[in-house]
Amino acid sequence: MLNKHLLDNAGDDTVNPLFIEIIDNKDEYVKQYKMSGYHLVIAPINDPEYIYIVATGTLDGTKTELAMKAMTMLLVIGQYINHHKFKLSKLTNAKSGGLTQDDFLKMADMPHVKEILEKSKLITKGERTLQDVVIKLLVHRDIMIEVPSKKAYILTNAGHSFYQEIQRKFDTESELANEEDNTTIDTQAS
Repeated sequence: MLNKHLLDNAGDDTVNPLFIEIIDNKDEYVKQYKMSGYHLVIAPINDPEYIYIVATGTLDGTKTELAMKAMTMLLVIGQYINHHKFKLSKLTNAKSGGLTQDDFLKMADMPHVKEILEKSKLITKGERTLQDVVIKLLVHRDIMIEVPSKKAYILTNAGHSFYQEIQRKFDTESELANEEDNTTIDTQAS
């Protein structure tokens, strides 16, 4: 995973020069990876925020066990954010946000979280802390990043896109539901 932005030592967003190199020479990189048996994925297509590679023939990489575990962990984090009525900026703003050790302890104590983590085999009884799982599953894969100036974790471009996609789907479904409601009202009024 290669994200468009990195955090510098002050915790400020900075553009990743490797990302720019690949985007500026996209056609060459696509060709080189293809010759090596990989597919270069640039997402989202219209306004790239992150890049990753998958083996040719396995383009539907979202359904791997590892991807499902990462999505499960992101959903648990989202549930925590909603439960405590935090704004999404807690997960995206390096200066004022970030998940801390205290957040992970509170998250682990939420109803159903232990069961979700055990059933998805993200954590086994007494084996790891929730923070360890996040570091191994999300930080080591550049879905989250540690804020250098504090022991807190925020989403990278790739991690943030997960929540943006959920929001887009929710907005689309809400619009469709509103259109159906308006159609029903118009039909009844006739």
